[in-house]
Amino acid sequence: MKSIFLSKFGGFTPILAQAAGGTSLTSAASSALGIVMLIGFIFGTICVVSGGFAIRRGDADSGKLSIIGGLIIAGAPVIVKALFTAFGIGSSAIDVGSFQ
Repeated sequence: MKSIFLSKFGGFTPILAQAAGGTSLTSAASSALGIVMLIGFIFGTICVVSGGFAIRRGDADSGKLSIIGGLIIAGAPVIVKALFTAFGIGSSAIDVGSFQ
């Protein structure tokens, strides 16, 4: 049984995710950062909207904190990009810019 299994799959070569399509590590990391940015933007927008609803219900303190937190979450990529540029590492290998 073992010899049949080895002879049947002996010529099998696994396809690695890094080798497929010729992508490099930096472009894969940039794509992953883009996906994280999209999820963070959606979550931050939801926090801002829920903060607005909390203020409408009369819970002003919780609403203000939710709005501020949502703005920070949604704007985190812009904040990080500004910090990278301010400290002189704006042209790093992995860019936190746009996701395409």
